[in-house]
Amino acid sequence: MVMPAEHLTLNEVAEELDVHYMTVYRYVRLGHLPAHKEGGSWRVLKSDVDALRKEPPAAGRRGHPSTPWNERLLQRLMAADQAGAWSVVEAAQASGMPLRAIYLEMVIPSLRKVGEEWHNGNISVAEEHAASQIVTRIVSRLSAQVGKRGVSKGMVVLGTTAHELHGLPVMLAADLIRIEGFEVLDLGSNLPADAFAEIAERQQRLVAVGVSVTTPGQAETVAETISALRERVDVPIFLGGGAIDGDEHARLLGADGGTPRVEDMVPKLLELVA
Repeated sequence: MVMPAEHLTLNEVAEELDVHYMTVYRYVRLGHLPAHKEGGSWRVLKSDVDALRKEPPAAGRRGHPSTPWNERLLQRLMAADQAGAWSVVEAAQASGMPLRAIYLEMVIPSLRKVGEEWHNGNISVAEEHAASQIVTRIVSRLSAQVGKRGVSKGMVVLGTTAHELHGLPVMLAADLIRIEGFEVLDLGSNLPADAFAEIAERQQRLVAVGVSVTTPGQAETVAETISALRERVDVPIFLGGGAIDGDEHARLLGADGGTPRVEDMVPKLLELVA
C-alpha cells in the first residue's frame, strides 16, 4: 500500500531543520526547497525537507558551480510564484552569471520544461499559462539590462505570422540578438503579412528579418508572410520556433534558414549576415 505523501507547513519545516521561519521562507523563494500553495499557505513535502537536510544550501556560496539555477527557477514557475522566480534570477545574477547565460541556462530551459510538463499531461493549461506569464514578466525586466554597446551591427526585425499568438519566443530572441550588438524591432505576435513587410521596409540598415512560428499547421500563412517580405526587402529571412524543423524545412517555405530552438537563432543569424 502506497502511503500518501506528508506535507509540512513552513513553520513545521523550520522546526524540522531547527532554523528560523524566515530562513525556510528564503529557501522556498530562492528555489532551494520545492513548495506549493494550499489555501494561501506554502506546503512542503517531507521528502524534500529530508533531502535539504542532507545537503543544505552553502552560506556565502550562491555562485557555486553545482547550484542548479534552472531547476530552482523551474520550481518557482511551477508554483506560480512570481516574486520567488525573480528572486532566483536576481540571486543568479548576484553570483556573477552573465545576462546571456541567464537566458540560455535558466529562462529558456525552464520554459521548455514547463511546456513538456503540459504536453505530457502533468500540469494543466492554466498552470502552463501562469508560468509563461511569469517568464514574460521576467524577460521584460531583464530586457532593460540589455545595453547598447559599441557600433550597431544593423537592424533586425522580428515578428510572427498573422495566425501566431505566441509572442514570448520573439521577446527571447530579440534580447539574445540585442546582446550580440544588433538593433532589434520586436513586432510581437498576430501580425498581418502586409503590415510586417511594410514596417520592415522602412527600417534603416536592415540586415535580416526573423519570423517566429510556434504553432504548427501554418505552412500557407508562413509562405504568404515570406512572400510579402520578399516583395519589400532584400535581406535574409529567417524562421524560428517549434513549428520549424530546421534549415531544409525553412527553405521549403521560402526562407533562407531556420531552427526550432531560440538559442540556436543567434549563431544562425550571424552566419546569414556575415
